[in-house]
Amino acid sequence: MLAYYSLCPINDVAEFLGLSRDVNAGCAINTLGRNIVQVVKLSNQKLQHSWTSLERLSSKVVYDFRSGRYVGVFGGRYVRCWPADQADINKVKKVKFYRTIAQLYAVATGQVLVLYDDGSCESLESAVDTRNEDRKAPEQIERGVPVVDAARESIVDVCTVALDSGRLVLGYFVRDGESGAMTLHYCLLAEESLKPLRFRKVRLERAEQKVHLVGQSLVEGGGSVSLITIWSDKRIFTKTLTFDSDGSSGDDHSIGNFISILNMINTSQPLSMVGISRDYIAIYANNLNQDGASLLLYNVQFKVVQAKQFFKVFFSNSRFWLVENHLLLAFGQTLAVVPYKISKEQLSDMVGTQRGAEVRNYVDNESINEDCDFNEGYGFAGDLEDVSEGEESEGEDEGPEVVYKLFESVGRFEETLQEAYKSDLMVETVRDEGLPEDVISMRLMSNVDCSVGPLLFSESFELLASELEKHGFCEMEITEKIIPLMIQAGASLDIGKCLKRYSTVSERSLVSALKYALGCQEKNTPPKATIPDVEQLLEKVSGSKLPKVSEEQPPSFILEDQSPQPVVDLLNIILSCSVHRTLILPLLRKEIDLSSVLALLDHLLFLLTDPVATLAETPANADTFDSDEQVIAWATLLIDSHYQQIVLSRDAEVKRRLLVWAAVVKRHAEALDELKALAPTIQRLVAGKHNQGGSQQNRWYSVETVQLY
Repeated sequence: MLAYYSLCPINDVAEFLGLSRDVNAGCAINTLGRNIVQVVKLSNQKLQHSWTSLERLSSKVVYDFRSGRYVGVFGGRYVRCWPADQADINKVKKVKFYRTIAQLYAVATGQVLVLYDDGSCESLESAVDTRNEDRKAPEQIERGVPVVDAARESIVDVCTVALDSGRLVLGYFVRDGESGAMTLHYCLLAEESLKPLRFRKVRLERAEQKVHLVGQSLVEGGGSVSLITIWSDKRIFTKTLTFDSDGSSGDDHSIGNFISILNMINTSQPLSMVGISRDYIAIYANNLNQDGASLLLYNVQFKVVQAKQFFKVFFSNSRFWLVENHLLLAFGQTLAVVPYKISKEQLSDMVGTQRGAEVRNYVDNESINEDCDFNEGYGFAGDLEDVSEGEESEGEDEGPEVVYKLFESVGRFEETLQEAYKSDLMVETVRDEGLPEDVISMRLMSNVDCSVGPLLFSESFELLASELEKHGFCEMEITEKIIPLMIQAGASLDIGKCLKRYSTVSERSLVSALKYALGCQEKNTPPKATIPDVEQLLEKVSGSKLPKVSEEQPPSFILEDQSPQPVVDLLNIILSCSVHRTLILPLLRKEIDLSSVLALLDHLLFLLTDPVATLAETPANADTFDSDEQVIAWATLLIDSHYQQIVLSRDAEVKRRLLVWAAVVKRHAEALDELKALAPTIQRLVAGKHNQGGSQQNRWYSVETVQLY
């Protein structure tokens, strides 16, 4: 969410009729009072249209996209429709209705939905066609079920949602004036007339004593509509609404399932909430310390608060509206506009993407009996081909086709299965002391890295990481908790796997791992970075031959004890991680000294100039990773973080390193200039326009001179 701004002052929230979307993008219809209607552009608060009525409006003005007119209700019984260029709406003819209209709503299909005070509804076209029938026989009006008693009950928080199938859903909450109980009424609407097909009800109550409802809303998600409720004990419940035709039309006492507890707000007073998009709700509530108000953007699916906005004063009678990507909040005497944008990157930072690149529990919480699995494999009958042998009989007649095969041992079965899949299937088996000896739990690895193998930690760290993942901790929280423990234990291999396993690592944890790797590297001699000549590089690359890798040779895992440069491998993994420049600069300046920066610059220079050395991508950024770009970014970060120390230093070694970097950068810039000059020639070759000398004849066209006289 961006910073909010005030659209216009309002006298009273109760008298403020509301807002709706306009035909022009970025504009909203603001029914400022009972007699004033404005069309305002939200980005610059400029007034587009304005009308003043002598009669009092009873509902907010909406735009009918089918007729291209604005529609307003006066006194609950009269409707006026006028175009945008209408100067005086008092001269527009009124259409009388014989039922009291509670509200007008512009739905996703472009129609105007008319909601009556008895809870029934229909489209504006249908209401105009049937109003004469209502006048002749008002007692025969199809009021539908349920019937809302306008004298005792009030309709609040009306919402219309378009499903993936295109069908419209109407839902509204009915508050009992005597008991204060809240009930949800919802139904599917007919396609053209927008009449309710069959209403269903959900009573919003819990069996626990001293617990009351403080907020409710409808949210679209998963191809359906969900009811979200927040209670005084800060618990959030969700219920997926059903629309089956054979269900009971009576009251439903179930409010759904408990999903989370929202501890950052105070629920002693009622709050305001609205569903803004798929699986997202906006919540305006009192702060925990009751020192103001907070506007939260909450993700129901991942149960995280994605954005926050703070206000100095909390008003319990606040109201929400949604216009395109703007939240409009009326509280006190202010109408605030809060632009928002749902960012997937920010959501992945907060939630953690271990759901996308994690140890997936495909057989989660299930047990497998080894003996039973062996017996099933021994008598397996299926379509597995005998690909391991691949022998064909020659000179003999073909016999009947073999449709199954019996395996003599588990090893033979696994070998044939592996050959059939032609892939490395990483499976981890975990034994639990609480289970019988012949029972194990198994889970399939979805993030296998060829450089470090399966991204599984040692037993203690893997147990801790699994528990944190199961309890819903995001990747940033997991890395902040587990990386310091790995550094304290000196587990270089686990640190490297952790940085590859989780795509979102906090800058603080990354700098701690970098400091640890540099401290370990002091025991080793870093490679000297030189600037080789281009011709020498070409000769070196052309003369070298890649070693042949045997298929039977086991993969060489880096960061192992037998690896010749385990610290350099860990350093490369750290440098491969993506970082936020603004957040990591002060940490580098505080935690890394100048001598370590110079050593790290030498290593980066080696990666940039050596034709073979390169950074390795992680499973999360394999599609967009560029080693040279990452090296340049890190070199820029280090120079910027220690700029003053480098400038004030009079050490000849520091100057020499900077001159080497300057020469490398200059050479890369010259190479880019040469490539830029070569680009037109390559484009001509691609287009088939070959360069030819001036002495050669141009065969593309010819010029002839004709003597007319």
